[in-house]
Amino acid sequence: MIMKKRITAALVMNILIAGFTFGITLSYFLGNTGTLIRSGVESFMFFTTDSNVLSGIAALVMIWFEIQILRGKADSIPKAALVFKFVGTAAVTLTFMTVMLFLGPIYGHLLLLSDTSLYTHLGGPLLAFVSFVFLEVDERLSLKTALLGMLPSILYGIVYFIEVMIITAERGGWKDFYAFNANGLWYVSIVAMNTAAFLISLGIVALHNLSHKKMNK
Repeated sequence: MIMKKRITAALVMNILIAGFTFGITLSYFLGNTGTLIRSGVESFMFFTTDSNVLSGIAALVMIWFEIQILRGKADSIPKAALVFKFVGTAAVTLTFMTVMLFLGPIYGHLLLLSDTSLYTHLGGPLLAFVSFVFLEVDERLSLKTALLGMLPSILYGIVYFIEVMIITAERGGWKDFYAFNANGLWYVSIVAMNTAAFLISLGIVALHNLSHKKMNK
């Protein structure tokens, strides 16, 4: 009974994640613009969009397996699905922390938490974090798994560096909208962001494993 309540709660959260993510992403193609938001495909130049879409896809995967558990057709969530959810959770948690600690002072927290950004910068990350850390704790994850949580940051960082530093805005690349090259300190930003991604991933794995341990006492 306790397991069913836990899985049901996780299922509801994943439905919310998938639903809101789909709706907000669709809105970018229907005229929704704002701070760090672009129309259509251009919205994917922002890590916020990419991380939330990744989290939304992971939520869809979890929805399938959680429904199977509630129907009595499965006993637990496959580890591969849990790892996928972890990577998505780590990505949106990095988005949340970047907004709260770095971008907030630049653009203003109220602006970055207004309209649909309230979900992509706060609601979505919290739903993913709570569901993964406290509810989807069927399997213990190794600390090495934390390295996988860095993948979204590393891959996006490579693209951002190429667009901003190599192509440059003057030649059709991206503006430095995240201010990672402020005062020419792009190399500091690379180290800082990837270190943050690793520490966030490590913390999520540790908290997830702690919940797993308590559940199995």
